[in-house]
Amino acid sequence: MYSFGPPNVVDITNPFIKSLQGKYFMGETDQLQPTDSNRVWAALVNPPHSGVNLFFDVYVISNLSHEPLVSQICFCNGLPTRGMMSHEVSATNLTIHPRPAPCGQVQFGSELDPKTLGAVPVSTRVIPGYSSITCEKDGRWIFGPGQSLLFTLTGPMHRSAPAVVSFGWWEEPVGRY
Repeated sequence: MYSFGPPNVVDITNPFIKSLQGKYFMGETDQLQPTDSNRVWAALVNPPHSGVNLFFDVYVISNLSHEPLVSQICFCNGLPTRGMMSHEVSATNLTIHPRPAPCGQVQFGSELDPKTLGAVPVSTRVIPGYSSITCEKDGRWIFGPGQSLLFTLTGPMHRSAPAVVSFGWWEEPVGRY
């Protein structure tokens, strides 16, 4: 007769669909060693001729020390130089063979001046000791070819405070959306 229960709703998130399609990727940096005098950085980079837009989904910054860290998040119209490329990147749908390869790259390094990249700071975060912060953007941040998302990290002391930055994103051909 009458149903008083909640309606049945199916919510399939966009990242889930992109993972099924082989378009969702995750990656992380090697362990970074920020100090008060050594600003380290991590970036999700979209190479100039990639032919895709990167739809940024999530980041995780893990502070592996007891000292707090400060991270500044920047949108960049340029690409970092002299960085290292992470090989710890994978498609999230492990059932697809061969596994899709991302166009986006996770890069990291030290001693970077964000001003040289045309960087626009958009957020500053404090990461307490022995903790991780996570932020989901659900594809609202979109980076075209030749653009990047940059995180800088500094520590409060001369002693290094190890940290790792992880990214999740999906890719769509330029002009698709």
